[in-house]
Amino acid sequence: MTVEWLRPDLTQANTLVHLYEGHKDRNEDQIKSYRGRTDLFKEELQKGNTSLKLSAVQPSDEGDYKCLIQSEAWYDDITLGVTWVSRS
Repeated sequence: MTVEWLRPDLTQANTLVHLYEGHKDRNEDQIKSYRGRTDLFKEELQKGNTSLKLSAVQPSDEGDYKCLIQSEAWYDDITLGVTWVSRS
């Protein structure tokens, strides 16, 4: 199974936020600002939970995120928006 999280709203060529493929995280081509800040709930993958865990959230994380899920017999994707709310 492959789980790929992207930022399709970015204008740069590389839009990879997180890639899980072959039972491993493969983030060599990840956007630099996301390095060390992303993970999946791996124990939940078998239950269908492909949620992205993003830590040290920053204003630049606001925008659209697309999750692509693919196996040999199945494909699905979803796009969601993240809004930054400042707590003063």
